[in-house]
Amino acid sequence: MALCIPFLGVTNVEATVVWYESLGFRCTGSNRYWDPQAELSWAQLEWEDAAFMLFPFPAEKNNIVKDAGLFFRVQSLNDIVERLQTRARIIEITEEPHNGKREVVFEDLNGFRITITRY
Repeated sequence: MALCIPFLGVTNVEATVVWYESLGFRCTGSNRYWDPQAELSWAQLEWEDAAFMLFPFPAEKNNIVKDAGLFFRVQSLNDIVERLQTRARIIEITEEPHNGKREVVFEDLNGFRITITRY
């Protein structure tokens, strides 16, 4: 089985890792595993069994409109919606009572659109 892990360019890897960890994501890998004092040159973040990676991308090359986003399909949203209230720009929260689907769409601190859906 092949596994695809998206790789997103951000202007500050360290700040982005801290921000996602504040939402409940886990940093499961980085170059600091073999060089603890190094500046982060990459990091892998996970939510349940889904993962994505970050790499440094200079601000002058970072366009306003992002052409990538992340979509997570999860068993539970737990309390992430409450944590997002003070940490992110929530774009949309939808609930479909007839099938139990709940979805939150938000923008991360780098402008990437993130969607987390509970089925």
